[in-house]
Amino acid sequence: MKKILINLALFQVGWLVCVIGGNIYAVAFTAVALLLHGWLVLGSRIEWKLIGLVVLIGCLWDIAMAQIGVISYADATLLGIPLWLVCLWLLFATTFMHALFWLNRHIWLAVIFAAVMGPASYWAGTKLTQAQLGVPIITSLAIMAVGWAVLFPCGIYYAGRLKT
Repeated sequence: MKKILINLALFQVGWLVCVIGGNIYAVAFTAVALLLHGWLVLGSRIEWKLIGLVVLIGCLWDIAMAQIGVISYADATLLGIPLWLVCLWLLFATTFMHALFWLNRHIWLAVIFAAVMGPASYWAGTKLTQAQLGVPIITSLAIMAVGWAVLFPCGIYYAGRLKT
């Protein structure tokens, strides 16, 4: 339970640092958080494989959303997304085998959770940054909901396969 709480706290604090602090603070916090994760939370080395895969797919998803106008970032890099968002994906990926692993036994709940919380996180982020959802906003949120409802449960399922 202690590992789950540490993992959840690192992610929640990291979300705020990445979104509010921007690139410099995001990179610094993420580096420290990943070191702490490796030292205090990491279950096995195979978890790094999952983290890498989640970051890759998550960033590709965000790049695609930026390219089609679902969301735009004033501080985007050449890839179309800001560095702080890549850091956020790194932090989020650490939760798949820990704080969010319980959803592995309830994939249907993971679908609902992702369809609601994924877009909600982006919407909240747009209120704290210079990011903007595409217009109409409901269309952007719906596209995000569908993508999250597919991608997140797949990642949680894969985490369960790696852990066994």
